[in-house]
Amino acid sequence: MVGDIPQQPLAGSVSRAIAEENPRVASSLTEVSGSLFADSLTRAPVSGHDGPAARRLFKSSVLIAALIGVCFLAGCGNLIRLAADIKETGNKIRLVSGSMATPVRADREVIVVVLGDDQGNEIHNYRVFERDGAFRIAALRDSQFLFAFQDINRDFSYQANEPATWFDLKEAGIQSGDVSEVRLVLSGPTDRPAPLRMTNLFDLRGSSLGQIDVQLGKTASLDDARFSEQSADMGMWEPIGFMKAGHAGIFFLEPYDTARTPVLFVHGINGSPRDFSDLIASIDRRRYQSWLFNYPSGLDLRALGDGLVGLLAELRHQHGFRKLHIVAHSMGGLLIREYLAECARSRSCDYMGNFVSVSTPFGGVASAGWWLDYARVVMPVWRNLVPDGPFLRDLFDQSLPVGVSHHLLFSYRNVATLSRSSGDGVIPLESQLRPEVQREASLVRGFNEDHMSILRNKDLHRYVNEAFSSAPGNSGASPEAGSRPPSPLPRVQ
Repeated sequence: MVGDIPQQPLAGSVSRAIAEENPRVASSLTEVSGSLFADSLTRAPVSGHDGPAARRLFKSSVLIAALIGVCFLAGCGNLIRLAADIKETGNKIRLVSGSMATPVRADREVIVVVLGDDQGNEIHNYRVFERDGAFRIAALRDSQFLFAFQDINRDFSYQANEPATWFDLKEAGIQSGDVSEVRLVLSGPTDRPAPLRMTNLFDLRGSSLGQIDVQLGKTASLDDARFSEQSADMGMWEPIGFMKAGHAGIFFLEPYDTARTPVLFVHGINGSPRDFSDLIASIDRRRYQSWLFNYPSGLDLRALGDGLVGLLAELRHQHGFRKLHIVAHSMGGLLIREYLAECARSRSCDYMGNFVSVSTPFGGVASAGWWLDYARVVMPVWRNLVPDGPFLRDLFDQSLPVGVSHHLLFSYRNVATLSRSSGDGVIPLESQLRPEVQREASLVRGFNEDHMSILRNKDLHRYVNEAFSSAPGNSGASPEAGSRPPSPLPRVQ
């Protein structure tokens, strides 16, 4: 049963004190994840409530509510994987941050490039920024320079007449640690020769860019191995390995089409784009094209949100789309709310249309604090899920960007055996319906489904399509325009 509810906040909230963040190895991965995704940087569809569906819901419940017991019984193998991931990468990544000024052309994007030499033979990383102001970008311990330029003609390549500047990272001590308070002023063409071998940067993405990269705009099907259950587990317990394997990024189900509006699907913890298979199949493909954000769900949500700002800025720089909608499930909704806060802070993302969150724990998950109390190795995302912790406490301090509508969809059928509280068997209603999120939402709607089955609900499918169609400035083609429907997408079995 589906119905709108009044937008009065529910009484009560889950609260828990933040545990001491004393494990050194835990803070190490938080720093690494922040620097990586500050740069550019349960799955198959099923039906019913028994068999595979019940097993998936039980798995989700265990992951969120009882992972600590599983860890002790299994010998903490997953934590060993996490610690190894940290050890491999912790000494390699550096975060470079500061501010940029563009006195000549304030209306053009800035591309900041991390170089291993001054000729452009070694391009370690780059990120597109929509405007000047604060910047953050990941570099390597042996990176030597930043080269920043305004891409006036938007071709991802530097021309001699474009404003540019250099910064010496080695001189700033990058081998010893992060570099901060960098000031980049792009006041005109640089007197220093530009990197001669630096050509189209976008062509390097996902092939020969640095040691850890993300994929952007690559075409993939939902049965791609990147979206498998094994890959999702890797993204939670080996986030750096997940990225090195080429699993992270924004993927297209079809080649980009200028006539159709992109819809970005964002999964939750230990999830994958396959969770959206039925919903994706229901999207009106005469109007919309589906994009998939596949990310390592063990990383810090602040870092992921900031990184998504850069990834979408780069795709917009490449394709020039005018509008984009986002559908996020479970923890993915927290990631997107942080992304939208960063959009507002940086005065960017004017392409953003409607945000649809589905069964999101906006009030956190009480059991997340167990890990901070007992685990010797802490996954960064656990801190984000603790009720009354810094991340959730500050999540709604920044209002949504102007013009963005938030459609809050929640689930309330509890078929799990681990919890009998009001909710969907995984996330309590008081967390899904946190007062602050109800106040900012354009509409709140409930579905008599559990945490996973809601994504297969046909009423939800219809509602999502209607929400997109009503968005101001929607650039999708009208179904009455006489366009022929695209061929069906392959189904995941």
